Amino acid sequence: MIDIIGSPSSNSKAVHYAFQNLGIESRIIGEPQDLLNSRKIVLPGVGAFGSLANYLTEKKFREPLKNCLLDGAKMLGICLGMQMLALDSEESIDFQGLGVFELHCVKFKGDKLRVPHTGWNQTSVNIEHQIVNGLTYDFSAFYSHSYYVPFHSKYSVASTHYENRFSSVIAKNNIVGVQFHPERSQASGRKILTNFADW
Repeated sequence: MIDIIGSPSSNSKAVHYAFQNLGIESRIIGEPQDLLNSRKIVLPGVGAFGSLANYLTEKKFREPLKNCLLDGAKMLGICLGMQMLALDSEESIDFQGLGVFELHCVKFKGDKLRVPHTGWNQTSVNIEHQIVNGLTYDFSAFYSHSYYVPFHSKYSVASTHYENRFSSVIAKNNIVGVQFHPERSQASGRKILTNFADW
C-alpha cells in the first residue's frame, strides 16, 4: 500500500489514478494517524511552498512523517513535494521545508527565460539508483515549476538544463524526489512510479 498525502495544494488524485492504472494499490490520506505503519509515502504538491509547508505543520504531519522515515519507510516527493524535502525556498522565506536535504530552492531568473518552466524537457541520469532503473540515460519528462533545487553532485540522481542545471531527481537513503510530474510523463513517468512501488 502506498500512502499519498492529500494536501489541498497537491494533485494527489492524479497521482492516485496513475498508480491505480498501473495496478498498484494506493490511497489518499488526510490525517497524520493514517501514517501509522506506512512503508511507502508519496508527497505530491502544486502551488506555493508556503501553503504546503503550513499544511504539514497545521495538520501535525511533520513529526509522524519524520518518525516513519527514521523507521525506514520509503518516500517520494513530487514537484513541490520534492522542493519540500529541502530546507527552505525563496518562494516563501518564512516557512521551513522538511530539511531532509541541506539544500535551498531558488527561482528561475533571466530576462529571456519563460517562467514557469512548463512542458517537456530532457532529463539526464547522473547516478544509478532504483528510482531510474530501466530508463535511458536521457529521458523526457513533463515539468511545471518556477522554483528549483540546484544541481548537487551527491544528491542529484538526474538533472535538467533550463538556463541553469537543476536537480530533476534527488535521493538520500530511503527518500527520493522528482521535480517533474510522473503522472503526466507518460512511459518514463509510469516507470518512475513502478520503480518506487518496487523499491
